[in-house]
Amino acid sequence: MNKKLRKIFIALTLLIAAFPILTFGTRSVVTFLWAILGIYLFVNHKNNRLGKDVLLLIFPFLILCITLFYSKNLNYGISLLVKMVSFLIFPLVFYLNRNSFSKKLISYVIYTFIFSVLILIFYQAISVFINFDTLFQNITPSEIKSNGFKSIEEISKTKLDQIKLRRFRNFIIEKSNTHTTYQGLWISFSLFILGLNIKNFKKNSFKLFAMISIIILIVWFYLISARMPLMAFLVTISLTVFIFSKLPKRKKILLLLSIPLAFSVLLLFKNPISTRFKEYYTNGLSIPHQKFESDRFNSSNVRNGVYFCDFQIIKENFFMGVGVGDIQDELNNCYSNKIGAKVYTWRDYNSHNQYAFFWISAGFIGFVGFIVFIVNIFIKSIRTVNIRLFYVICSSSIVFISENVLERSDGVVFFFFFIALLYYNKGLKAT
Repeated sequence: MNKKLRKIFIALTLLIAAFPILTFGTRSVVTFLWAILGIYLFVNHKNNRLGKDVLLLIFPFLILCITLFYSKNLNYGISLLVKMVSFLIFPLVFYLNRNSFSKKLISYVIYTFIFSVLILIFYQAISVFINFDTLFQNITPSEIKSNGFKSIEEISKTKLDQIKLRRFRNFIIEKSNTHTTYQGLWISFSLFILGLNIKNFKKNSFKLFAMISIIILIVWFYLISARMPLMAFLVTISLTVFIFSKLPKRKKILLLLSIPLAFSVLLLFKNPISTRFKEYYTNGLSIPHQKFESDRFNSSNVRNGVYFCDFQIIKENFFMGVGVGDIQDELNNCYSNKIGAKVYTWRDYNSHNQYAFFWISAGFIGFVGFIVFIVNIFIKSIRTVNIRLFYVICSSSIVFISENVLERSDGVVFFFFFIALLYYNKGLKAT
Protein backbone atom coordinates (compact mmCIF):
# COMPACT_ATOMS: atom_id res chain seq x y z
CA MET A 1 0.00 0.00 0.00
CA ASN A 2 2.77 2.42 0.97
CA LYS A 3 4.55 1.80 -2.35
CA LYS A 4 1.47 2.88 -4.27
CA LEU A 5 1.05 5.94 -2.06
CA ARG A 6 4.74 6.75 -2.56
CA LYS A 7 4.24 6.69 -6.34
CA ILE A 8 1.25 9.01 -5.98
CA PHE A 9 3.36 11.31 -3.81
CA ILE A 10 6.08 11.44 -6.48
CA ALA A 11 3.48 12.05 -9.19
CA LEU A 12 2.07 14.97 -7.18
CA THR A 13 5.60 16.34 -6.76
CA LEU A 14 6.03 16.35 -10.54
CA LEU A 15 2.67 18.06 -10.90
CA ILE A 16 3.64 20.78 -8.42
CA ALA A 17 6.86 21.26 -10.43
CA ALA A 18 4.63 22.38 -13.32
CA PHE A 19 3.27 25.26 -11.19
CA PRO A 20 4.08 27.95 -13.83
CA ILE A 21 1.15 26.65 -15.92
CA LEU A 22 -1.17 25.75 -13.02
CA THR A 23 -3.87 28.10 -11.77
CA PHE A 24 -3.48 29.32 -8.19
CA GLY A 25 -6.46 27.21 -7.13
CA THR A 26 -5.09 24.03 -8.72
CA ARG A 27 -1.65 24.76 -7.27
CA SER A 28 -3.10 25.08 -3.76
CA VAL A 29 -5.20 21.91 -3.96
CA VAL A 30 -2.33 19.80 -5.32
CA THR A 31 0.08 21.15 -2.71
CA PHE A 32 -2.41 20.40 0.10
CA LEU A 33 -2.90 16.79 -1.06
CA TRP A 34 0.86 16.39 -1.54
CA ALA A 35 1.58 17.68 1.97
CA ILE A 36 -1.04 15.44 3.63
CA LEU A 37 0.25 12.38 1.79
CA GLY A 38 3.86 13.27 2.57
CA ILE A 39 3.13 13.59 6.29
CA TYR A 40 1.17 10.32 6.26
CA LEU A 41 4.05 8.45 4.62
CA PHE A 42 6.43 9.82 7.23
CA VAL A 43 4.22 8.85 10.17
CA ASN A 44 3.85 5.30 8.83
CA HIS A 45 7.57 4.84 8.22
CA LYS A 46 9.58 2.78 10.71
CA ASN A 47 12.38 5.32 11.09
CA ASN A 48 10.14 8.34 11.55
CA ARG A 49 12.36 10.64 13.57
CA LEU A 50 11.99 14.40 13.28
CA GLY A 51 15.34 16.18 13.62
CA LYS A 52 16.31 19.77 14.30
CA ASP A 53 17.52 20.32 10.73
CA VAL A 54 14.06 21.28 9.52
CA LEU A 55 13.98 24.27 11.89
CA LEU A 56 16.81 25.87 9.91
CA LEU A 57 14.50 26.54 6.96
CA ILE A 58 11.27 27.42 8.77
CA PHE A 59 12.72 29.62 11.54
CA PRO A 60 12.12 33.00 9.75
CA PHE A 61 8.48 32.03 9.15
CA LEU A 62 8.04 31.16 12.83
CA ILE A 63 9.41 34.59 13.79
CA LEU A 64 6.81 36.25 11.55
CA CYS A 65 4.08 34.18 13.22
CA ILE A 66 5.21 35.40 16.66
CA THR A 67 4.84 39.04 15.55
CA LEU A 68 1.08 38.48 15.22
CA PHE A 69 0.92 38.86 19.01
CA TYR A 70 1.75 42.56 18.72
CA SER A 71 0.19 43.27 15.32
CA LYS A 72 -2.93 45.43 15.32
CA ASN A 73 -4.18 44.32 11.91
CA LEU A 74 -4.51 40.58 12.52
CA ASN A 75 -6.59 39.95 9.41
CA TYR A 76 -3.89 41.31 7.11
CA GLY A 77 -1.16 39.49 9.01
CA ILE A 78 -2.92 36.15 8.84
CA SER A 79 -3.77 36.56 5.14
CA LEU A 80 -0.13 37.41 4.38
CA LEU A 81 1.15 34.39 6.30
CA VAL A 82 -1.33 32.18 4.44
CA LYS A 83 0.16 33.44 1.15
CA MET A 84 3.61 32.58 2.51
CA VAL A 85 2.64 29.16 3.90
CA SER A 86 4.90 27.46 1.34
CA PHE A 87 7.66 28.80 3.61
CA LEU A 88 6.52 26.10 6.06
CA ILE A 89 5.05 23.35 3.86
CA PHE A 90 7.85 22.62 1.38
CA PRO A 91 10.75 22.49 3.85
CA LEU A 92 8.75 20.32 6.26
CA VAL A 93 7.41 17.79 3.72
CA PHE A 94 10.65 17.50 1.73
CA TYR A 95 12.55 16.99 4.98
CA LEU A 96 10.15 14.27 6.12
CA ASN A 97 10.54 12.50 2.76
CA ARG A 98 14.19 13.32 2.12
CA ASN A 99 15.07 9.71 1.26
CA SER A 100 12.42 9.44 -1.46
CA PHE A 101 14.19 11.46 -4.14
CA SER A 102 17.04 9.99 -6.13
CA LYS A 103 19.31 12.14 -8.28
CA LYS A 104 17.49 10.93 -11.39
CA LEU A 105 14.08 11.74 -9.92
CA ILE A 106 15.18 15.23 -8.94
CA SER A 107 16.29 15.78 -12.53
CA TYR A 108 12.82 14.74 -13.70
CA VAL A 109 11.29 17.26 -11.30
CA ILE A 110 13.52 20.07 -12.54
CA TYR A 111 12.95 19.29 -16.22
CA THR A 112 9.20 19.16 -15.63
CA PHE A 113 9.49 22.71 -14.34
CA ILE A 114 11.56 23.81 -17.34
CA PHE A 115 9.09 22.28 -19.78
CA SER A 116 6.20 24.10 -18.08
CA VAL A 117 8.12 27.40 -18.35
CA LEU A 118 8.54 26.81 -22.10
CA ILE A 119 4.81 26.10 -22.45
CA LEU A 120 4.02 29.35 -20.65
CA ILE A 121 6.35 31.27 -22.97
CA PHE A 122 4.78 29.73 -26.09
CA TYR A 123 1.31 30.67 -24.85
CA GLN A 124 2.37 34.27 -24.26
CA ALA A 125 4.24 34.49 -27.57
CA ILE A 126 1.16 33.29 -29.47
CA SER A 127 -0.97 35.84 -27.61
CA VAL A 128 1.49 38.60 -28.54
CA PHE A 129 1.42 37.51 -32.19
CA ILE A 130 -2.39 37.56 -32.27
CA ASN A 131 -2.49 41.03 -30.68
CA PHE A 132 0.62 42.38 -32.42
CA ASP A 133 -1.04 45.39 -34.08
CA THR A 134 -2.67 46.52 -30.84
CA LEU A 135 0.46 46.06 -28.73
CA PHE A 136 2.84 47.90 -31.05
CA GLN A 137 0.58 50.64 -32.37
CA ASN A 138 1.24 54.30 -31.67
CA ILE A 139 0.31 55.64 -28.26
CA THR A 140 -3.46 56.07 -27.90
CA PRO A 141 -5.38 59.13 -26.64
CA SER A 142 -6.38 57.24 -23.49
CA GLU A 143 -2.71 56.44 -22.77
CA ILE A 144 -1.79 60.08 -23.30
CA LYS A 145 -4.43 61.16 -20.79
CA SER A 146 -3.68 58.43 -18.23
CA ASN A 147 -0.02 59.49 -18.18
CA GLY A 148 -0.93 63.09 -17.40
CA PHE A 149 -0.37 64.66 -20.84
CA LYS A 150 -2.69 66.68 -23.05
CA SER A 151 -1.13 65.82 -26.43
CA ILE A 152 1.51 63.51 -27.86
CA GLU A 153 3.72 66.51 -28.65
CA GLU A 154 4.34 66.98 -24.91
CA ILE A 155 5.78 63.47 -24.53
CA SER A 156 9.50 62.89 -24.91
CA LYS A 157 10.88 59.96 -26.89
CA THR A 158 12.15 58.31 -23.70
CA LYS A 159 8.72 58.60 -22.07
CA LEU A 160 7.07 57.13 -25.17
CA ASP A 161 9.36 54.12 -24.95
CA GLN A 162 8.47 53.70 -21.28
CA ILE A 163 4.74 53.82 -22.00
CA LYS A 164 5.00 51.25 -24.79
CA LEU A 165 7.16 48.97 -22.64
CA ARG A 166 4.64 49.23 -19.80
CA ARG A 167 1.84 48.37 -22.26
CA PHE A 168 3.69 45.22 -23.38
CA ARG A 169 4.57 44.13 -19.84
CA ASN A 170 1.02 44.69 -18.59
CA PHE A 171 -0.32 42.56 -21.44
CA ILE A 172 2.12 39.75 -20.56
CA ILE A 173 1.21 39.92 -16.87
CA GLU A 174 -2.51 39.86 -17.65
CA LYS A 175 -2.21 36.88 -20.01
CA SER A 176 0.02 34.78 -17.78
CA ASN A 177 -1.23 36.06 -14.41
CA THR A 178 2.45 36.19 -13.48
CA HIS A 179 4.67 39.24 -13.02
CA THR A 180 7.68 39.45 -15.31
CA THR A 181 10.04 39.42 -12.31
CA TYR A 182 8.97 35.90 -11.39
CA GLN A 183 9.09 34.80 -15.01
CA GLY A 184 12.62 36.15 -15.08
CA LEU A 185 13.56 34.04 -12.06
CA TRP A 186 12.05 30.93 -13.65
CA ILE A 187 13.77 31.57 -16.98
CA SER A 188 17.17 32.21 -15.40
CA PHE A 189 17.02 28.93 -13.45
CA SER A 190 15.91 27.06 -16.59
CA LEU A 191 18.77 28.57 -18.61
CA PHE A 192 21.25 27.61 -15.92
CA ILE A 193 20.12 23.99 -15.74
CA LEU A 194 20.06 23.54 -19.52
CA GLY A 195 23.47 25.18 -19.91
CA LEU A 196 24.90 23.06 -17.09
CA ASN A 197 23.69 19.76 -18.53
CA ILE A 198 23.57 20.20 -22.31
CA LYS A 199 26.89 18.38 -22.79
CA ASN A 200 25.60 15.40 -20.82
CA PHE A 201 22.69 14.65 -23.16
CA LYS A 202 23.59 11.49 -25.05
CA LYS A 203 21.12 11.88 -27.91
CA ASN A 204 21.68 14.62 -30.46
CA SER A 205 17.93 15.24 -30.58
CA PHE A 206 17.99 16.12 -26.86
CA LYS A 207 20.96 18.44 -27.38
CA LEU A 208 19.17 20.16 -30.28
CA PHE A 209 16.00 20.58 -28.22
CA ALA A 210 18.07 22.02 -25.34
CA MET A 211 19.81 24.50 -27.66
CA ILE A 212 16.52 25.66 -29.19
CA SER A 213 15.03 25.98 -25.70
CA ILE A 214 17.98 28.10 -24.55
CA ILE A 215 17.52 30.46 -27.52
CA ILE A 216 13.79 30.79 -26.82
CA LEU A 217 14.41 31.46 -23.12
CA ILE A 218 17.06 34.10 -23.84
CA VAL A 219 14.87 35.94 -26.36
CA TRP A 220 11.89 35.99 -24.00
CA PHE A 221 14.12 37.00 -21.10
CA TYR A 222 15.16 40.04 -23.13
CA LEU A 223 11.65 40.91 -24.33
CA ILE A 224 10.01 40.92 -20.90
CA SER A 225 12.78 43.20 -19.60
CA ALA A 226 13.18 41.43 -16.24
CA ARG A 227 16.11 43.58 -15.17
CA MET A 228 16.89 42.32 -11.67
CA PRO A 229 16.60 38.61 -12.58
CA LEU A 230 18.88 39.29 -15.56
CA MET A 231 21.44 40.97 -13.32
CA ALA A 232 21.12 38.11 -10.82
CA PHE A 233 21.61 35.61 -13.66
CA LEU A 234 24.86 37.20 -14.85
CA VAL A 235 26.28 37.66 -11.36
CA THR A 236 25.33 34.16 -10.19
CA ILE A 237 26.70 32.46 -13.30
CA SER A 238 30.02 34.24 -12.77
CA LEU A 239 30.13 33.39 -9.06
CA THR A 240 29.24 29.77 -9.79
CA VAL A 241 32.15 29.45 -12.20
CA PHE A 242 34.46 31.33 -9.82
CA ILE A 243 33.63 29.10 -6.83
CA PHE A 244 33.03 25.68 -8.36
CA SER A 245 35.10 25.51 -11.54
CA LYS A 246 38.75 24.49 -11.81
CA LEU A 247 39.71 27.36 -14.09
CA PRO A 248 42.94 29.29 -13.37
CA LYS A 249 42.50 32.29 -11.06
CA ARG A 250 43.33 34.74 -13.84
CA LYS A 251 40.46 33.47 -15.99
CA LYS A 252 38.11 33.58 -13.02
CA ILE A 253 38.98 37.22 -12.34
CA LEU A 254 38.50 38.09 -16.01
CA LEU A 255 35.09 36.42 -15.87
CA LEU A 256 34.06 38.57 -12.90
CA LEU A 257 35.25 41.70 -14.69
CA SER A 258 33.17 40.75 -17.73
CA ILE A 259 29.92 41.45 -15.83
CA PRO A 260 30.19 45.29 -15.82
CA LEU A 261 31.53 45.13 -19.37
CA ALA A 262 28.50 43.15 -20.54
CA PHE A 263 26.15 45.65 -18.89
CA SER A 264 28.01 48.58 -20.42
CA VAL A 265 27.63 47.11 -23.91
CA LEU A 266 23.94 46.40 -23.25
CA LEU A 267 23.33 50.01 -22.22
CA LEU A 268 24.88 51.37 -25.42
CA PHE A 269 21.96 50.08 -27.49
CA LYS A 270 18.32 51.05 -27.29
CA ASN A 271 16.39 48.32 -25.52
CA PRO A 272 13.93 47.96 -22.60
CA ILE A 273 16.77 47.48 -20.11
CA SER A 274 18.78 50.54 -21.21
CA THR A 275 15.58 52.61 -21.15
CA ARG A 276 15.03 51.77 -17.49
CA PHE A 277 18.64 52.40 -16.48
CA LYS A 278 18.57 55.80 -18.20
CA GLU A 279 15.48 56.57 -16.13
CA TYR A 280 17.40 55.80 -12.93
CA TYR A 281 20.34 57.88 -14.12
CA THR A 282 18.07 60.86 -14.80
CA ASN A 283 16.13 60.65 -11.52
CA GLY A 284 18.96 59.78 -9.17
CA LEU A 285 17.74 59.52 -5.56
CA SER A 286 14.82 61.94 -5.98
CA ILE A 287 11.46 60.97 -4.51
CA PRO A 288 7.96 62.16 -5.46
CA HIS A 289 6.16 64.86 -3.47
CA GLN A 290 2.74 66.49 -3.30
CA LYS A 291 3.29 68.90 -6.18
CA PHE A 292 4.26 66.18 -8.67
CA GLU A 293 1.99 65.92 -11.72
CA SER A 294 1.05 62.48 -13.03
CA ASP A 295 3.57 62.65 -15.88
CA ARG A 296 6.49 63.03 -13.45
CA PHE A 297 5.93 59.71 -11.68
CA ASN A 298 8.03 56.77 -12.83
CA SER A 299 9.20 53.47 -11.42
CA SER A 300 12.54 54.81 -10.19
CA ASN A 301 11.38 57.83 -8.16
CA VAL A 302 8.38 55.90 -6.81
CA ARG A 303 10.75 53.14 -5.64
CA ASN A 304 12.99 55.76 -4.07
CA GLY A 305 10.01 56.89 -2.03
CA VAL A 306 9.31 53.30 -0.98
CA TYR A 307 12.90 52.82 0.20
CA PHE A 308 12.76 56.12 2.06
CA CYS A 309 9.74 54.86 4.01
CA ASP A 310 11.39 51.45 4.58
CA PHE A 311 14.31 53.21 6.24
CA GLN A 312 12.08 55.51 8.30
CA ILE A 313 9.99 52.65 9.70
CA ILE A 314 13.07 50.52 10.46
CA LYS A 315 14.67 53.46 12.26
CA GLU A 316 11.55 54.00 14.39
CA ASN A 317 10.95 50.29 15.11
CA PHE A 318 14.51 48.97 15.11
CA PHE A 319 14.37 46.04 17.55
CA MET A 320 10.80 44.70 17.46
CA GLY A 321 9.43 45.82 14.11
CA VAL A 322 5.76 46.70 13.66
CA GLY A 323 4.45 43.15 13.28
CA VAL A 324 3.65 41.29 10.08
CA GLY A 325 0.03 42.45 10.24
CA ASP A 326 0.87 46.16 10.30
CA ILE A 327 3.65 46.43 7.75
CA GLN A 328 1.45 47.68 4.88
CA ASP A 329 -0.50 50.07 7.13
CA GLU A 330 2.75 51.60 8.38
CA LEU A 331 4.08 51.98 4.84
CA ASN A 332 0.84 53.61 3.69
CA ASN A 333 0.96 56.02 6.65
CA CYS A 334 4.51 56.98 5.73
CA TYR A 335 3.59 57.50 2.07
CA SER A 336 0.71 59.73 3.13
CA ASN A 337 2.28 61.73 5.96
CA LYS A 338 5.97 61.94 5.05
CA ILE A 339 5.84 61.98 1.23
CA GLY A 340 2.29 62.96 0.28
CA ALA A 341 2.52 62.09 -3.42
CA LYS A 342 -0.80 60.94 -4.90
CA VAL A 343 0.84 58.03 -6.74
CA TYR A 344 0.91 56.08 -3.46
CA THR A 345 -2.87 56.31 -3.21
CA TRP A 346 -3.39 54.50 -6.50
CA ARG A 347 -2.44 51.12 -5.03
CA ASP A 348 -0.54 49.57 -2.12
CA TYR A 349 3.22 49.57 -2.51
CA ASN A 350 5.03 46.95 -0.43
CA SER A 351 8.61 47.35 0.86
CA HIS A 352 10.12 46.21 -2.48
CA ASN A 353 12.96 44.61 -0.54
CA GLN A 354 12.69 41.20 1.11
CA TYR A 355 15.31 42.04 3.72
CA ALA A 356 13.52 45.24 4.67
CA PHE A 357 10.26 43.26 4.88
CA PHE A 358 11.66 41.03 7.63
CA TRP A 359 13.22 43.96 9.49
CA ILE A 360 10.03 46.05 9.37
CA SER A 361 7.85 43.07 10.32
CA ALA A 362 9.98 41.41 13.00
CA GLY A 363 12.69 43.93 13.84
CA PHE A 364 16.41 43.29 14.10
CA ILE A 365 15.87 39.69 15.25
CA GLY A 366 13.71 38.95 12.22
CA PHE A 367 16.27 40.46 9.88
CA VAL A 368 19.16 38.53 11.44
CA GLY A 369 17.10 35.33 11.40
CA PHE A 370 16.50 35.73 7.67
CA ILE A 371 20.18 36.49 7.00
CA VAL A 372 21.26 33.41 9.01
CA PHE A 373 18.75 31.36 7.01
CA ILE A 374 20.29 32.52 3.71
CA VAL A 375 23.92 32.17 4.86
CA ASN A 376 23.21 28.63 6.09
CA ILE A 377 21.95 27.60 2.64
CA PHE A 378 24.96 29.24 0.96
CA ILE A 379 27.35 27.31 3.22
CA LYS A 380 25.51 24.03 2.66
CA SER A 381 25.53 24.46 -1.13
CA ILE A 382 29.27 25.17 -1.22
CA ARG A 383 30.25 22.42 1.22
CA THR A 384 28.25 19.77 -0.63
CA VAL A 385 29.15 21.13 -4.08
CA ASN A 386 25.43 21.49 -4.73
CA ILE A 387 25.61 23.85 -7.69
CA ARG A 388 21.85 23.90 -8.31
CA LEU A 389 21.13 24.87 -4.72
CA PHE A 390 23.82 27.55 -4.90
CA TYR A 391 22.24 29.01 -8.04
CA VAL A 392 18.75 29.22 -6.54
CA ILE A 393 19.86 30.85 -3.27
CA CYS A 394 22.33 33.22 -4.93
CA SER A 395 20.08 34.46 -7.74
CA SER A 396 17.08 34.77 -5.42
CA SER A 397 19.09 36.66 -2.78
CA ILE A 398 20.03 39.25 -5.39
CA VAL A 399 16.43 39.68 -6.56
CA PHE A 400 15.40 40.04 -2.88
CA ILE A 401 17.14 43.44 -2.97
CA SER A 402 14.42 44.94 -5.18
CA GLU A 403 11.40 42.64 -4.77
CA ASN A 404 9.32 40.98 -2.04
CA VAL A 405 9.60 37.61 -3.79
CA LEU A 406 8.25 35.63 -0.83
CA GLU A 407 4.96 37.52 -0.56
CA ARG A 408 3.48 36.11 -3.76
CA SER A 409 2.67 32.52 -4.66
CA ASP A 410 4.79 32.60 -7.84
CA GLY A 411 7.85 33.62 -5.85
CA VAL A 412 7.47 31.69 -2.60
CA VAL A 413 6.52 28.42 -4.35
CA PHE A 414 9.50 28.64 -6.72
CA PHE A 415 11.96 29.55 -3.99
CA PHE A 416 10.97 27.06 -1.30
CA PHE A 417 10.05 24.21 -3.62
CA PHE A 418 13.56 24.10 -5.09
CA ILE A 419 15.42 25.21 -1.97
CA ALA A 420 13.85 22.42 0.11
CA LEU A 421 14.09 19.82 -2.67
CA LEU A 422 17.81 20.46 -3.18
CA TYR A 423 18.74 21.22 0.44
CA TYR A 424 17.43 17.99 1.97
CA ASN A 425 18.50 15.58 -0.77
CA LYS A 426 22.06 14.32 -1.16
CA GLY A 427 24.09 13.24 -4.16
CA LEU A 428 23.46 16.34 -6.27
CA LYS A 429 26.96 17.12 -7.44
CA ALA A 430 27.20 18.47 -10.96
CA THR A 431 27.55 15.80 -13.59
